[in-house]
Amino acid sequence: MPISNIDFEKGNRDPSLLLMDFLSLNYRNAYTLDELEAVMKSTNKDLSKRDIESILNALEYGGKVKSRTIEGKIYYRYSKVAGLKLI
Repeated sequence: MPISNIDFEKGNRDPSLLLMDFLSLNYRNAYTLDELEAVMKSTNKDLSKRDIESILNALEYGGKVKSRTIEGKIYYRYSKVAGLKLI
């Protein structure tokens, strides 16, 4: 059975890119590790929480993701990079 080009490309995507795509498209919201695990499962990427947390830590170190603990839960969100403003 044939699949679409979009499905074909999704099959080879790096999990860190999938997380970045999701977080950047939803930059106004912050998500817990459990919520991001559910997102990864919905894309047929069955990663452990430890793997996802490792990816998020690397993305945070690179300045692409921010985390904050609120009411005992860690939330992650996309870190918008401010562009240069020319006068």
